[in-house]
Amino acid sequence: MRALINLMLNLPWWTDLIIVGALIALFYGLKVYIQWKFDKIVREAVLEVGASLKNATVEVHSVEAKPAPAGKSPYDLDEEDEEFAEGIDDAPWDEPGTHFYSIDATITPEQPEAQWDPTALALVPADYVPDDEVEVSERICPLHSAELHVNGAFRPAAEQAVSGPQRVRLLFAVHDEIREVKFALFVTYFGRVQLPAPLPAAMK
Repeated sequence: MRALINLMLNLPWWTDLIIVGALIALFYGLKVYIQWKFDKIVREAVLEVGASLKNATVEVHSVEAKPAPAGKSPYDLDEEDEEFAEGIDDAPWDEPGTHFYSIDATITPEQPEAQWDPTALALVPADYVPDDEVEVSERICPLHSAELHVNGAFRPAAEQAVSGPQRVRLLFAVHDEIREVKFALFVTYFGRVQLPAPLPAAMK
């Protein structure tokens, strides 16, 4: 740094201005590059999260309208958890304007040994097309609970990855007036499911 200062003191003033301008341009150019690189890394990470179910196929076995669940989701965090989010993890599941559906389906990844987490699935309207590949639908329909079909029976699914094709039974909260949906694993979309009419208000 001292050598640079001594050099500038011995150069014409206009040369000093050029050097200062170049240093400023370098600083802002580096800042823009770092921001671009960071955004690129985040974007690729978001796309990678759901990549295991890109082009996955779905065989729907049954779809049923269900009453709102009495309890919270098994995946809601407890208040003692340091990642607990007030207003999200303690929000009631009988929110007005939603109906519940149980979907029994076999999900088959394109890659036979692909790893994926059934508890990370959601639904979006079937006609949803994002303007940007990492955009998330404002009408995403959250998962309340998931079950895996193991040895001829459904068992609660833990928040962990499974491998390859799996038969699952999933309970979703679906917004009013949505009658056809597709699955979403973050920003990866696949499958298509037609929903029956929701339960009458008296049965909810």
